[in-house]
Amino acid sequence: MNTPQLCHTLHGLECSFPAMAENIEMFIAAVHGFLAENDLGGLTFDMELLAREALVNAVQHGCGADPAKLVNASLQREEENLVLRVSDPGPGWDWRNGPHEAEPAPAAIAGRGLFIIRKYSDRFSYNDAGNALTISKRIPSQEKDMSEVKERSVHMVMEQRFTAQDVPALREAFRERLQDGPTKLHLDFSRVESLDSMGIGLLVATHNSLARQGGALLLTQVRKDIYQLLTLMRLDKHFSVTPATEAQP
Repeated sequence: MNTPQLCHTLHGLECSFPAMAENIEMFIAAVHGFLAENDLGGLTFDMELLAREALVNAVQHGCGADPAKLVNASLQREEENLVLRVSDPGPGWDWRNGPHEAEPAPAAIAGRGLFIIRKYSDRFSYNDAGNALTISKRIPSQEKDMSEVKERSVHMVMEQRFTAQDVPALREAFRERLQDGPTKLHLDFSRVESLDSMGIGLLVATHNSLARQGGALLLTQVRKDIYQLLTLMRLDKHFSVTPATEAQP
């Protein structure tokens, strides 16, 4: 049986792992460590987001979440860039005619991965087959620096991650808390550090479900990086998103 393999190189990381969602976290943790060791902590959010989108796509679409298939990933510092490479043994896709410039509609539950990669990377490209992705992120010359039920509403404090691996448990938690039909769902995002397209899809689906019942979804205490991502998607026009600096106590 295939086992995950992770090695540190002179200028980065190389990894090979069976196509299972939980193995993505091993590479993400290594990315965090590499960036911290190289004083590149200011790029942690962007690089984790890019890596998650590429790896989730490789696991789910390239390999069909088949643990008999291997995903290969690497992160290297090449001069003034961080270069992320992700490949899988799948048939790939016709990227030449793909919707590179398409902006997903705020109400869409899926289809945001490529849009996120385009917005958060400086360059990206596919191989001819479309089953290997290379993403470059420029290194800046200087770093810049659950819950209480209320009347007709539910308040929930989210944990650190709101990503693909966490979506099934989050969806079930939302279902349990909303089965009595509260008017509003308040999600405290003060602890959330990681959000990907699958997590965004769950937020949109939850909002759509609440809206059909005359309810609403409200995100509060949203940290700057997450807030910028949500507003980039124009989701603040779809449901309430309050940044941490403006949230009321």
